This record gives sequence, C-alpha cells and structure tokens, in this order.
Amino acid sequence: MNDLIKVLIGLIGGLGVFLYGINLMGDSLQTLAGDKMKRIVEKLTNNIFIGILVGMLVTAIIQSSSATTALSISLIRAGLMTMPQAIGIIMGANIGTTITAFLFSVPAISDYSLIFVGVGAILIFFIRHKKIKVVGNVILGFGLLFYGLDLMGNGLKEVVNNSQTVRNILVSFKDYPILGLLTGTILTAIVQSSSATTGIVQSIVDTGELSIRGAIPIIFGNNIGTTITAIIAALGGSIAAKRTSLFHTLFNIFGAILFMVLLVPFSNLIIYIQDLTNASNKLTIAYTHAIFNITNTLVLVWFVKQIIWLLKKIIPGKDELEEEYSDDMFNEDLIKNSPVLALESSKNAIVHMAHVVKNMLLSTIHYYKEPTQKNLDEGLLYETIINTLDRKIHEYLVKITSSVDDFHSYDLSKYFDTIRDLERIGDHCENLLEVFEYIHENKGVFSEEAHHDLQELFDIAMKMLESSIRIIESNDIIIANQVIKLEEYVDQLVKKSRKRHTIRVNEGICTSETGIMFIELLSNIERIADHCTNIAEYTINKDYYIVIDEKEIDLKTIKKVPQN
Repeated sequence: MNDLIKVLIGLIGGLGVFLYGINLMGDSLQTLAGDKMKRIVEKLTNNIFIGILVGMLVTAIIQSSSATTALSISLIRAGLMTMPQAIGIIMGANIGTTITAFLFSVPAISDYSLIFVGVGAILIFFIRHKKIKVVGNVILGFGLLFYGLDLMGNGLKEVVNNSQTVRNILVSFKDYPILGLLTGTILTAIVQSSSATTGIVQSIVDTGELSIRGAIPIIFGNNIGTTITAIIAALGGSIAAKRTSLFHTLFNIFGAILFMVLLVPFSNLIIYIQDLTNASNKLTIAYTHAIFNITNTLVLVWFVKQIIWLLKKIIPGKDELEEEYSDDMFNEDLIKNSPVLALESSKNAIVHMAHVVKNMLLSTIHYYKEPTQKNLDEGLLYETIINTLDRKIHEYLVKITSSVDDFHSYDLSKYFDTIRDLERIGDHCENLLEVFEYIHENKGVFSEEAHHDLQELFDIAMKMLESSIRIIESNDIIIANQVIKLEEYVDQLVKKSRKRHTIRVNEGICTSETGIMFIELLSNIERIADHCTNIAEYTINKDYYIVIDEKEIDLKTIKKVPQN
C-alpha cells in the first residue's frame, strides 16, 4: 500500500475517533447532568449577567455550546424562558466552550489517553450500576478524543511533510484570511462542533506549516459555523425560538466581522502574548478562541435591548406561547399574599400546558402523515416540555396546599388530577410516535380502511382535547358532557376498528406484525380520549373530591382478605 494512502487512512481514522470521542463524552455528560442542568438554567437566568455565568458553567460541564443553545431554545419553545434570558445563556455558552481547547493544549493528557480508554471500557462492561456505566462513557469518550487527536496530529504531520500542495494551501491562509474564515465556517457546520474544529486547527498549527496568524481567521469562522445547530433547533419552532437562533447567528457573525476588521492589531496582540508567556502554539489557539468570545460578549452585552428590537423587526409577529406564559404564573409571593390568586395563576399555567399537549398531538398526527425526522424530533421535544411543565406546576400546587381554605381545596385537587391527565396524554403521544417510527423504519403499510379509521379517531381525539382546554379555562359543564359522549363514541369506533382489523388479518390483507402495531395505535388513541374524559368529569362530578371521614366507616363490617 502506498505510504500516502496509509497516512490518509490514519488521518481519517484519527478524525473519526476524535469526533466519536467528543460526542460520546458530551452526550454522556448531558445524561449525567441533564435534568439538574435544565433546572439551573430555568431558575438562575432572570439577570443577563447571571445568565452568562450559567451558560458558561453548563457548557463547561457538558462540553457543548451547541447543546446549551439548543436547550435554551427548547425552553423558549416551551414558554419557560424569555428571549432576553436565552441571550445571556448563549453569550455564556460561547465562552464556556473554549474550555475544551485549553484541555487540548495540555500535552501530557495525550500520553495517557489509552489509560482513560481502558478505565472507561472496564466501567462500561464490568459494572452494572447505570450511572457508573455513564461515567464510564464519559471517561472512554475523554480518552478517545485525545487518542484520536494524537492520531490525527501524527497523520497531519505526515500529510504536510509529504505534500507541497497542502503546505501551499496552509501558507495561503496567512495571506488570504477570508479563505480561513470560510474554511472554519464550513468545517464547523459539517462536524457541528466548534471544539472539534478548534482541536483540528491546534493539530495543524502544531505541524509548524500553519502559522498562528493564518489560524486566527479559522477560529473566527468556527464561531459562525457552530450556529447551524441553533438554526436546526429553531426550525418549526416559535417566533421567540427563531429570534433566539437568529441572535446566536448575528452575535457570532458580528464578532467575526469586528475581529476581521481588527485582524492585524489583534494578531499582533496574540503573537505578543505568546512571546511574553512562551506559550505553545496549541495554548495560543486556545486563548485566542477565549479572547474572541469574551470580548464579543463584553461589547454586545450592553446592547441587548437594541438587539431584541432589531430581531423583532427582522422576524415580526407575536408568539402565542410567549403570550400565554410568564414567570408570574409561579410567583411565590402570591401564595403568601393571596392564595386564591396563586391558584388562578396555576390554572393559567395548566392551560398553557394543555396547549403544549395539543401541539404534541398535532405533531404526532403530522408525523403519521409525513414521517420525517423533523416531525419526529418536534413531537419528542414537546414531551420533554410537558414533563418540565408538569413538574413545575406540581411543585407550585404543593406550595399552595397549606394556604387554601376548604372552599378552594376542590379546585386544588382538580388541578393536581388535570396535570396528571395532561402528562399522560403526552406519554400516549410519545407511544404513538414510537409505533409510527417503528412502522416507518420497517416499511410497514396499512390498508386504506385502516388509515381511514386512524384518521377518524385522531380527528375526534383532537376535538376532545380542544374541548378539554375550554373546560379547564371556563368549567363549562355543557362542553364537559359533550366530551363524555364523544368518549363513548370513541369506544364504539375502536371496537369496530378492531373487528375490521381481525377480518383484514384473516383475509391476508395485512401482516400480523403490522396488525399488532395497529392495535397498539388504537389503544393509545383510546387512552387519550379517556384522559380527556377524566378532565371533563372533574368539572361535572364534584363528589369525586368529597373526603370521607374514617369515623363514618364501620371497619368491622369489612371482611378481611384470607391469608395464604
């Protein structure tokens, strides 16, 4: 085999190991800290400067500014965060992501990378505890990314030494900085990780053929390319989510333009610092990345109001979720000062949650009709949002419990049950998505009759859910009775659909596997209707919440269950 081909194989393999390692470590860290990080982000972002610190902290822990940005956008789409709060997090995330580059600049870690790989593998394969296995994934990913970086660095050195063309291209970055900017943008957009691209740049600079001056524009481009994840996360989302994604893009583009204008003095400053501190090329790239993001944040943090005004001009319109939700819904001062108003505020939050559940059912129907990854991701995102709202509303209602009188305890009990039913509807939508995904992946096909039955049931389920929202808002008994009647109709339709399905199976019109999936779909839609009926019954049947005094029950008349 030609020596150059061997080198290229080593280079590509090293890049693959590096990218896999950085993704494995990041995903595993998110698994370990996901819910805790989300709660921190939710609670500590009222002040933009605290938001910046939170963004830095979260990104430094989970090692992914893209994940932090996507998290903030998902919270906006849920109505759990405002755009000004998200802006602070995104600024901080850009600073936090530079920590990885500093790790890459420590030469001793690469020497022991295989030890980390070994320890991680042992934890994964020989320890049963789930969390320990995830820790093993983090350690394995950490070792793999440095091992891959080492392989990639060796491969790059060989390629540079054996190819005059590559050397000429690297040298040209110094004379044509715009080429470096575009290279960094495109490369980061492809691998979707500015940390990964920075690691690649550090390895190339370490060969000695790419100068620090030539590498600096690539670092600027990295920050533009990383916005692709935010753009993807905002697709199909709320107006606020799209504005936040646009901010992330404009923020990094502004920084790149500013520093490209100041490229010569900035490069001179970086070289001066390197000479003064005797820093390695890798470390110099790391603090170049950090200075860029810190300076960009310090410049723009004072113009947040003006930036929001500009974003609203570029993306006009009102955001329904943003209008329905505000932090005042969970105002704890209301619990002390006016428990009745606090109860009303929790009702508004439940209505908001119900609309999110409705959006999830819509996304489920969209995925059924058009099984694209975008529609699937949209539906699963709503499930995460619903669970977050369920937790926040439940915690708020628990705090209200000790403050309300007996007259309002009925409403309190009803609200607890309502959020439970809404959360369960979200679970059944998730089940439907998983079944549809399985059918799509396995090329399952339903008959026209089966499609007709599913569509009819979905239409009724959607009508029942919309009516349930109106019941929560207005306690309308007439609508509640209509929902209960619709539930009886759903039961009849499901029975008929199952009978027709049995006939189709017997006649060989559908396979047994597809048939099982069809029955699963019917069951989940039927359960959605049941939970809508529960919400209706809470309004009609107030006796459901009457508490029976134990003294009124003659326990002696109750027969004991015989012991085996």
